[in-house]
This record gives sequence, C-alpha cells and structure tokens, in this order.
Amino acid sequence: MQNHALQRRRLVLGGAAAMLLAGRAGAQARSSVPLVLVVPFAPGGVVDKAAREIHAGLVRRLGQTVVIENHDGAGGTIGTGMVARGKADGHTIGLVYDSYATEPLIYPNLPYRAGRDLTGVSYMVRAPMALVVPAASPWRTLADYVRACRQSRQVSYASVGIGSSNHLTAEWFHQAAGTDGLHVPFRGGAPALKDLLGGHVDSMFASLPLVLAQLQAGKLRALAVSASDRTPHLPTVPTLADTFPGLVTYSWVGMIAPAATPSARIGQLAAAVSQTLREPAVAQRLHDNGFEIVAGSGAAMNALVASEAARWAALVRQRALVLG
Repeated sequence: MQNHALQRRRLVLGGAAAMLLAGRAGAQARSSVPLVLVVPFAPGGVVDKAAREIHAGLVRRLGQTVVIENHDGAGGTIGTGMVARGKADGHTIGLVYDSYATEPLIYPNLPYRAGRDLTGVSYMVRAPMALVVPAASPWRTLADYVRACRQSRQVSYASVGIGSSNHLTAEWFHQAAGTDGLHVPFRGGAPALKDLLGGHVDSMFASLPLVLAQLQAGKLRALAVSASDRTPHLPTVPTLADTFPGLVTYSWVGMIAPAATPSARIGQLAAAVSQTLREPAVAQRLHDNGFEIVAGSGAAMNALVASEAARWAALVRQRALVLG
C-alpha cells in the first residue's frame, strides 16, 4: 500500500474553556498532554461524524484537549496503523469502522493485528445499511436492481474501501442473487457519497447515517435495508432478508488503543465514551442520523471484532477478495 495524502482537521477546545467545562463536570485535573483521536477515513463520513459527536464530551470528562486527526486511505489501514504504532500511554486512540475486523482477511501482510497490537476501548454505535441509488436512477425496486445486475456485470457500486461492510455486503448480495457488479472503492464515505449523488456510480450499500439526509431530501432512493426488520427511519423500504433470507448485517464504529495501554486508562476512556453517548442531546442526534447506540465496553469491542472476522472469512475466500 502506498501512502496517501494526509487530510487533517483539528478540533481543539481552548484551554480556558476546557478547564471550566472540566471543572463543572467534576473531571480530573486537566492534562497538559492532548488526546489524539485518529479517524482513518476522510472528513464527513460515518466514522468522522461519530468522532465529532463525542468530541466535546471527551473534553469535559477527561479534562484535556482532544485533537481529531483524519488519516484516510487504503481502506482505513493507514490511520489504524498509526494508532498501532502510537505510544501506549493512553493519549493516542482511534475510531474504526467495521473494516477493522476484516482488514487482516483482505490484507494478510498488514504490519499490525487486533489483539496483538491493538485493543478495544468501546463498541460505540451500529447502523443498518441501505441499498441506495440516485433519485434519477431507473431502478425503483430491489427487483429492478437484481434484474439489471443479471443483465450486466457493469452495474457499479461504491464502498468506503475494500473489506468494508459496504463492500462485503455487496459481495454477499451478489453471491445470494447469483449476480455480479463493478466495485468502486473510495477513501471514505464522503467522497463515495459525492460521486453517488453525481451519478458517477450506480449504487451503494451505504451505512444509513451516511445517506439518511439525502434519502429524506429525495436525492437518493433506498431499495432495501440490511437490518433484520424494517427501520423506523425508512418504514416503507423492505429488507434484503425479505428476498434473500439471512442477509442481515450492520455497519459499526468502535474505539481502539495500542494494546499495551494501561487497563485503568482504557476503563477511563470507555466510561467517558459511554457517558457521552448516553447524553440526551447526543443520543437524540445520533438516533436522528440513523445510529443505534451500543456504548459497549472494550471487551465487547474485542468480542465483536473476533466474531465479525470469523463471520466474513468464508465470503472473503469464496469471492477471492484477498490482496497480497
């Protein structure tokens, strides 16, 4: 993998304001060392949105400056690798997408491994995916889409990177439908959405928070969702499982840290994240944007990663998705 251009966006709450907020929340004495929160995708995507939602709460509860850095590219492996190489002092953490669990399956030569070099801090949120097409698309139903894919192998679908839930759900769909499509990976959800809205790609199995606003505005059309039941955000849209039984999957966002980070610090970070996610205003915004709050522990995050890796391993082999 080659290095990609670094995209950074820093959100820093000023020292005086952070001290005041930390004092009000009863947080520990303010640390002079900033907490660096790495987002391994471009600004504007699902993971980046989750980071922005918890930023202020972490500042208040931890009593230190929190800096969000976007290091996108290579399906999230560039930024995740930076976290793995970070100092295990509790001041370098990262947010990851579901591709974190499947990266080792796709890229067997990665220099880091979950469990060995990285550990979970929090299983934060999850969301179903929606099969979406531009509003101008001629495909109005899932049956229309399946028919088009059977007629041509060139129906394109976007993803946020190879091995992401967007990509693997599309591969699972094509396997179940006996069809195929043209995969177009992007460096994150925001650039994928831009090209989808512009009609440069035909479709996407997109995490609901990425596309909900565009669906509500009539700029995109949802043909199906990947949840076990219809989502209240899109009550008239059928599930994939209605046509292909068992085809149920969710995207998710979690927090990680270098594996040697002290357990006490992991617990402190996990508590700050969970408390922030449960703040009424934060919880409502996340719900309105299509997220389901989990607020799980580091152990829950590690268990999720292990189960997701086992779940997708067979599909990765069957669809020949392994990259050298």
